[in-house]
Amino acid sequence: MPNFSALLEAGTMVPMRSVLPTVSSVAWTSIATGCNPGKHNIFGFIDRVPLTHEMFIPTSRHILARTWVDLFHEEGKRVFSMGVPATFPPKEINGILIPGFLAPSLKNATHPPHLARQLEEAGYVIDIDAWRAREDRDAFLDELFNAFDRRCETLFRYLGQEPWDLFVAHIMDTDRLHHFLWAHYEAGSDRYAPWFLKFYGRVDEMIGRLVDALTDDVALLVLSDHGFCSLEKEVHLNHWLRQAGYLELASADPKGLRDLAPSTRCYSLLPGRIYLKVRGREFEGSVAPGAEYEQLRDEVAEGLRSLRDDEKGAHVIDHVYRREELFSGGAFETSPDLVARPARGYDLKGGFDKEVLFESSPVCGTHTYDDAMFYARVPELSDRSMQVVDVLPTLLDLLGMASPEGIDGRSIAV
Repeated sequence: MPNFSALLEAGTMVPMRSVLPTVSSVAWTSIATGCNPGKHNIFGFIDRVPLTHEMFIPTSRHILARTWVDLFHEEGKRVFSMGVPATFPPKEINGILIPGFLAPSLKNATHPPHLARQLEEAGYVIDIDAWRAREDRDAFLDELFNAFDRRCETLFRYLGQEPWDLFVAHIMDTDRLHHFLWAHYEAGSDRYAPWFLKFYGRVDEMIGRLVDALTDDVALLVLSDHGFCSLEKEVHLNHWLRQAGYLELASADPKGLRDLAPSTRCYSLLPGRIYLKVRGREFEGSVAPGAEYEQLRDEVAEGLRSLRDDEKGAHVIDHVYRREELFSGGAFETSPDLVARPARGYDLKGGFDKEVLFESSPVCGTHTYDDAMFYARVPELSDRSMQVVDVLPTLLDLLGMASPEGIDGRSIAV
């Protein structure tokens, strides 16, 4: 990647810790707000309504903290945001907003609304069909390269239209590449490793073109919301909870929380979130607050820590966090009671229908917590590591803007 290598000579890159749970909607909301999930209220791709068994997909409507788009809009500054997770449905802003991958389609998903038709006519793709990749990897590659090319066309079309105050271009396609080709690349596959490198060649071309389009006084940041590694196995935590006697099903074909039996004492949602059925908080809650709650939470946490993959001779869980170790703020009461951080190479699943603890799938790459990255085109940064909540205050500091009160991050700009 010669263009990115040249950037490294002109700036500074540091490792960055993601957030728990380590999924993109949570991590990018933490990046955009500078807040932990207990303040911004996004805990995963799916969530539940306390005191009911209703499940829903969190969207921009559920974000309680102000995002970078909000902050710049309130200052009357011009904003462009493309592809960032948890930006659907779009807000009316002073600029352009194109949604991230949780939007079902472009229709009614852009601001201003007429952009949707323009993007459709240009072939813009919000996201590739990840399920298709499970069935036909070659067709997936065709779709992936096309989606990336259309995204780059859109990026440069709008970049050149005016001198934006904040311009955010989120590239989802590297995530998809990693999920379905990472292990093939790492193993040196004759068939797929070259395609992996070819894709990154395209990414580097985009970076080079972007640098050429910007003046030297532009604050240029490049970052990822998490890292990646090869996937060893998927881990079905609700199956483990069933086997351990904490969860019982009331249906032979369980799909969600409605299929839990009243005797269930806890359950898991993707990825690694454990909720205890606390009386007065959860539907049909049976666990008393106080001593019984703490005893059960300790018991489940200890069981998760001892979970092993005997075939690999390895522990599956690196660490189990209590909610108060990770979350604080107005959304704390809706946070999970425990969060399990998987060992490298394991992906914690939240389905209720699996009859096995471990499983393999066509997915061969998974997220990691401690090796996201952050680059700023400045000679030096004040720290050699950071976390995702530090991105917003660092960006604002570089632009000479004050950080909002109450955020969790700190600036590492010199």
